[in-house]
Amino acid sequence: MASAQPEPTARVAERGSLEEIERAIMQISWLSQRQFMQLLDEDRFRLTLPQFYTLLHLFQTGEECKMSDLADATHQSAASLTGVVDRLLEKQLVERTRHERDRRQVMVVVTPRGRELIGEIRHARREQMQDALAHLDGNEVDSLLSTLDKVLAGMVRVLERGESGRLA
Repeated sequence: MASAQPEPTARVAERGSLEEIERAIMQISWLSQRQFMQLLDEDRFRLTLPQFYTLLHLFQTGEECKMSDLADATHQSAASLTGVVDRLLEKQLVERTRHERDRRQVMVVVTPRGRELIGEIRHARREQMQDALAHLDGNEVDSLLSTLDKVLAGMVRVLERGESGRLA
């Protein structure tokens, strides 16, 4: 007769490792952010995080975007975004235009140079991750990815539960 398996959360609590897991996730998050900021600050990129996320959103959108929509998508105020876009314009990574039908609307689009830079940053980041994980064998990488996917799904579930409890 097989013994009943405890709930997954009970198994974690039994091991007394919740604090260790939280510490590891926080440390990985902090180190990853710090490492990424250092990468963006290298001479070949010279971008801030807001500049990168603005450029990335435009890259992923693949078309021109209203400044107001871009501010919402990147969680920046309109005033902050104007400065960010000004710096990206100076670097020739984006272009600013006016909407065809409504000249009051300012539009922004990524340039070919901006698309190329995103590709270079992604490549450099992949190299960093390969270096960080080089000591793991293929099975460990697969196991890590599977575990991280489960942790991520759980964190999203908790976040969504918390957001659904808010009043609109």
